[in-house]
Amino acid sequence: MPSRPTLSALYIVKNEEEFLPFSLRSVQDVADEIIIVDNQSTDGTVEIARRFPGVKIIFADIQDNYSALRNLGLQQARGEWLMPMMDADCIFYNDIKQVVPRLIQSSLADAYLFWYYHLLGGYFQVQNKSDHDPTYQRIMLARNRPGMHWVGAVHEHLEGIGPHVLDSGLHYVHYGYVKPQRHIWERWVKYARLEGRPGVFDHLDPDHILDGCPVRPFDREHPEVIRDYVWHKTGRYR
Repeated sequence: MPSRPTLSALYIVKNEEEFLPFSLRSVQDVADEIIIVDNQSTDGTVEIARRFPGVKIIFADIQDNYSALRNLGLQQARGEWLMPMMDADCIFYNDIKQVVPRLIQSSLADAYLFWYYHLLGGYFQVQNKSDHDPTYQRIMLARNRPGMHWVGAVHEHLEGIGPHVLDSGLHYVHYGYVKPQRHIWERWVKYARLEGRPGVFDHLDPDHILDGCPVRPFDREHPEVIRDYVWHKTGRYR
């Protein structure tokens, strides 16, 4: 039986020590190669990454262009398939281990969409209107093709993907918005500046920026690799 195609998972990170170990654990049995572009972390992010065998770390100092950071990883990727848009706060369920090896055997697909639960303001609140809310989907698996590259300083977009994009049926959970609201405010301020809209969030209280945002209960299980951590933080599994 021929071996399955190889897969590279490509991260960009900066000061992501909280969720990075869980994200790496969730993909380490699927990815043949993990490349992390670290953009001047000052916490324990790099030390955590080094604990995972086979992880390649690229050090960068690019403050205002997310595509430039992602392209550094893309240029080094050797996999026939890529998980090209990995962030440290993206954590996958165990079903990725069975499903992704099958998906990348396809000769028909160029890329796959993944669905994600966008937690907002807590571990048991989600912004999605449904499990398949079209607002919350991303291409998280793509065939490595010549000429692929990222464009856009912020809210970056991967160009050069082939035309055949299919639904993977897989979900993951996005944990970035359970962090303190001031952290989120700082992120939004940076995004707005890169979009050419400086000052748009200056009138908002940094510690209450998410107040009033519509949410519904997150009634799904958390991914297996992070369930005990959620219990430690909240005293709840669901």
